[in-house]
Amino acid sequence: MNIDYYQKEVFLLRFAAWFCLFPASTYLYIYKMTNLWFCLAEVIVIALFAAFLLTTAKTDRWKKPQNVMRLLIFALIFVAIIIDIPLYFAYRDCKKAQ
Repeated sequence: MNIDYYQKEVFLLRFAAWFCLFPASTYLYIYKMTNLWFCLAEVIVIALFAAFLLTTAKTDRWKKPQNVMRLLIFALIFVAIIIDIPLYFAYRDCKKAQ
């Protein structure tokens, strides 16, 4: 069985980037209710993270497991825990491809 782990990884990275809409919309709702500037700053961080991930999903940068792990840790700390689910599967596929 021939499995192209790189294509699965690209799909999961793009899925994680589009999945960032969920925490971003949640932070926008919290900002609307409370007017905390932190929520607006978090939306900006999430939007930049998603844009970065969408634009670099097909580059060779993500063929190295250490880079995907750094992305996973950044998402865990600064974005949202739920984004780590597809990123973990992308990391696992990256390890299998090696």
